[in-house]
Amino acid sequence: MANLTTAAPVKTTLATISALPTPSGAISVLKPAVAASGYWMADMPKQGIAAFNSNPNGYKVWRNVKDYGAKGDGATDDSAAINAAITDGNRCGPWVCQSATDTPAVVYFPSGTYIISQKIVPYYFTQIIGNPNNRPVLKATAGFTALGVIDASPYGNTGQPGWLSTNLFMRQIRNIVIDLTAIAPATAATGIHWPAAQATSLQNVKVIMTQSASSQHQGIFIENGSAGMVLDIETVGGLYGLNIGNQQFTMRNIKISKAVTGISQIWNWGWTYHGLTISDCTTAFSMKNGGSSKQEVGSVTIIDSTITNCPTFVEMAWSTSAKPIAAGQLILENIALSNVPVAVKGEGGTVLAGGSTTIAAWGQGIKYTPTGPTKWQGAFTPAKRPTNLLSGNKFYTKSKPQYEDLVTDSFISARASGAKGDGNTDDTTAVQNAINNAVQAKKILFFDHGVYKVTKTIYVPPGARMVGESFAVIMASGSTWSSKTNPVPVIQIGKPGESGSVEWSDMVVSTQGSTPGAKLIEWNLAATLGSGLWDVHTRIGGAKGTNLQVTQCPVGAAIKDDCMAAYMSVHITKTGSGAYLENNWFWTADHDLDDAKNNSTQISIYTGRGLLVEGSNVWLWSSGVEHHSLYQYQFANAKDVFAGFIQTETPYWQPNPDAKNQPFPLASALSDPDYNSACQGASGNCDTLGLRILDSQNVLIYGAGLYSFFINNNSACSGADIANGKRICQTRIFSVEGKSTNVLIYGLSTVGVEKLITIDGNDKATWSDTLSVYSDTIGLFSYNV
Repeated sequence: MANLTTAAPVKTTLATISALPTPSGAISVLKPAVAASGYWMADMPKQGIAAFNSNPNGYKVWRNVKDYGAKGDGATDDSAAINAAITDGNRCGPWVCQSATDTPAVVYFPSGTYIISQKIVPYYFTQIIGNPNNRPVLKATAGFTALGVIDASPYGNTGQPGWLSTNLFMRQIRNIVIDLTAIAPATAATGIHWPAAQATSLQNVKVIMTQSASSQHQGIFIENGSAGMVLDIETVGGLYGLNIGNQQFTMRNIKISKAVTGISQIWNWGWTYHGLTISDCTTAFSMKNGGSSKQEVGSVTIIDSTITNCPTFVEMAWSTSAKPIAAGQLILENIALSNVPVAVKGEGGTVLAGGSTTIAAWGQGIKYTPTGPTKWQGAFTPAKRPTNLLSGNKFYTKSKPQYEDLVTDSFISARASGAKGDGNTDDTTAVQNAINNAVQAKKILFFDHGVYKVTKTIYVPPGARMVGESFAVIMASGSTWSSKTNPVPVIQIGKPGESGSVEWSDMVVSTQGSTPGAKLIEWNLAATLGSGLWDVHTRIGGAKGTNLQVTQCPVGAAIKDDCMAAYMSVHITKTGSGAYLENNWFWTADHDLDDAKNNSTQISIYTGRGLLVEGSNVWLWSSGVEHHSLYQYQFANAKDVFAGFIQTETPYWQPNPDAKNQPFPLASALSDPDYNSACQGASGNCDTLGLRILDSQNVLIYGAGLYSFFINNNSACSGADIANGKRICQTRIFSVEGKSTNVLIYGLSTVGVEKLITIDGNDKATWSDTLSVYSDTIGLFSYNV
């Protein structure tokens, strides 16, 4: 998560929503609907349990809105029934509960048209899922006046949001249509209000608005948070298709048409867009908020996109004298324009002419190639993209499989196969047998929601397909993982030398108690194209049942063996290839999600390593790795890696102890960084690296946020000397070493770091030369290209 105490550059309340920027002047994004109107997930037996709920047998994980009185007939007001389906079961609601892991819910919408007169508020840990074969429509009434038809964090009467946006985890909305056309164009209206943090997503959503130059409608509104993934979205009409600001996001496959402004970027630290298709808008993309004297947008990267019939593509405020000095940075790569007279417009007029052409690569801001800073604006040589990471001339993508063309006979239930999922029973044998049986029968294993405790490695063979209900959990427990020098995988995807396909989605891997030898996910498979992990997360501690909460692991205590919780989150080994990872959060908990006092109280848990990539042909679309002792991301002898926006945080307890003295012994076989040498010459705190690239080839990172907010659990360092932007919590956070070639990063942002880039022990960039909106930012970094 992002720093709970850090204020975003734009503070938004009810009083300021109307003051957000205004401009100066679809075909389905997924498969066509199949003939059938049903959906396998709705037809599966409802066997999910909330293992650590106070009433696990009585609590409903699955809720069909029609069971609560919703009609979906296009005439009945279904607002109250839908909200009843969401709130049932003493769940974690706004203003009274910050977070909870024991009240998950899937709220299902069968096909139909649901009339909405009041906002729909998804509580914490809610998945809203519609029938993907015939998406349900939420149609707002003419008199609808709330902020959003779906309001993920409503504002109270005093302007207080329902939840702290940087703490809004574990939410999804997918497969719905929102219709605002009954609302008068001059009336402000929003499809989805979505201030969000990690492990959240919007997918396969369409918002239809009035088509008018005076429209005040907006499809998706985001004004705060620390996210996240949005994909496969379509908006039609409105003042804005998307009106959005957040610390960071990856958004891909976004189709916007007939809006005044397609995307209004309110603020950010960094943002990555892939696959924009924007047509028939006055301005396709606006990032001018604040003007040249106070730019609010840190950096934007737009790649592999198509803009059609828009007078202006990008509207911005950057110049060589604009303030802050490193804000307003922009990268455009592989952009096809059709009838777009102005490609980039500044405050003084056209900066880059358009027409019907392709922008190979164009940018502005500050670059280090590899040294700098150099202010620049103009065309540059595009990234050298490995062909095996591409589909045509674009980076390969694959949305999370929803198996909408299959029926229930294609699935096997984990609980029906003998696993209990109650968080107490040893489910090792039952889970392994269920996986093996599903592969043998060429079926998909459905993990009914629950916590599946395992005491030995779970092997996932080629051919496996697994999907969880509302983030079902596999929790490692016991002596198998007792050695911090002899790691053992919890989930082993393939064995060295094996090849084939694996699909895995919507699950969490966790640990219980002292498990210092747990490697939560190990990918050995030489995978066929399309294999991957979608919305699969590691969550180490901080939740009920983990025995790694505030009672066991309070801050300020000496390092406790009981709080040594994992050797590594994820390892793509030397034999591993073809791994496609999308919207993954690999998190060592920094606070207790189920704190009885509801204070998100900090805890100190110790894990060794974050994500280690030693393999090849790897895609990382929207990932975050946080609070591991030795590093967050390490690419060591890796080859051909694409990353969307990656995001990290240093452990809050560092530098007590620091990276040189952290509690996990170094493993030379894994190329662990030796901070006794790596920190030589550093004047300040020697904390863990957010990103280390060692002896690797073709590592292309399209957006990175490497953050350090705390010194010994105190955030004063990241808020100090705000007037001058000086925030220093540690000295170094990004290192390139050895024989690395073709390393490229667009939109490199850091917080709380003195030196942004270190190459073979030599610092190349400092915060004062790269001061952006709140972060420090470099628009373009390249090394040995």
